[in-house]
Amino acid sequence: MFDNKKALKVFRILDREWRAQKDVFENIVLPQDRLKFSRDANFLFYAALFMRGGIISEDPFRWICVLYDENPEYFDPNYIVDEGIEEADLQKAFLKITPKVLAQNGHVYGRKENGSGNPFAYKIDQHTKAWITNSYFLVDKWNGNILKVFKGVKDFEEAFARVNLKDKKRNGGHGILGMRRKIFSLLTIWLQEKNLIPHFPTPIPVDFHALRILWITGILNLPDLKPFEINLDHPISYDGKIAVRMREDFVDEVTKWSQNFLHKSKISHLVINPALWVLSRDLCSRHFQNSSAKEGTVLREPEKFYSGKISWPRMYTDPCSACPIEQYCHGVVPAAPYYIWGILMKMDRVPFNLQPLQTQTVLPGLGFKEKHPVFARFKRRSEKK
Repeated sequence: MFDNKKALKVFRILDREWRAQKDVFENIVLPQDRLKFSRDANFLFYAALFMRGGIISEDPFRWICVLYDENPEYFDPNYIVDEGIEEADLQKAFLKITPKVLAQNGHVYGRKENGSGNPFAYKIDQHTKAWITNSYFLVDKWNGNILKVFKGVKDFEEAFARVNLKDKKRNGGHGILGMRRKIFSLLTIWLQEKNLIPHFPTPIPVDFHALRILWITGILNLPDLKPFEINLDHPISYDGKIAVRMREDFVDEVTKWSQNFLHKSKISHLVINPALWVLSRDLCSRHFQNSSAKEGTVLREPEKFYSGKISWPRMYTDPCSACPIEQYCHGVVPAAPYYIWGILMKMDRVPFNLQPLQTQTVLPGLGFKEKHPVFARFKRRSEKK
């Protein structure tokens, strides 16, 4: 179920704040805009294939951009087909450029430099198989040009139907491998941002970050959920929590709703998509309750706060105080259960007690943006870039 009235209130705030590029959205540079890369549509198509799972979005672009500099011919589907390029050729190319990428960019944060040092090396077989398979699909059906998929379409669903690998009636089981609605909507948005295709109605890419914001603000409602029952593998802390296992049909429902709602409300998906993503990744991720142990154990349940078993860290800076939609948020959704176990889990957000941090907070009437530690962090990050 979706609360359209609340969605309208939340999205209007995000639309205003993102367009103003102020406070938490000030000086934000999205991953697809941080590096100089080809504006070619096929380049963006191949890059989108790597935007899956819990990978840090900036990481693939580093390798993809260097690979384009070294082997631009690999981004031409016709070349892949005519020259008989194989998965092994691509894997060797990625391994070859890894030392250069690491030398240019330093340590890839959040990734151990074991093996190749490549952040997506553990799935390189899947990625290169998709690269080759999809090259043949583009050549066979679309003359080697992803833009032809979008020619004459009126909305996203019409375009996706042309490449949906699971639409056997229409495509006979032929389509894009490794790209479902989430990644295809991301690709669509990239192409629209670069003005390579028209700005027709398109959903937001429904990833973890979008789902987290939609659920904790009450835009997405799951009233029929029963307390989660763990099996022998799940962490004990999951038992009895409000949670839902991720399935493609669940994500598809949210995807279709977002396209219809945004189009009807005349709010741009080109704004709401990055706004949701930035809030979740850069603010929600810093919330004390959203942290988890390595195996995904939830560490800071609400009951532990109320029973006195756990308290806020002395030097903790509440990221929620910098959030433009904080008034609508009533929950926390840790990332680890989603990325490790495929479970979207929500807990109540414990009200933050500001008493221990009076010396760090901003007094009424002072400039909030300049004083707040969260905004100071964003400013330092932007200046560094």
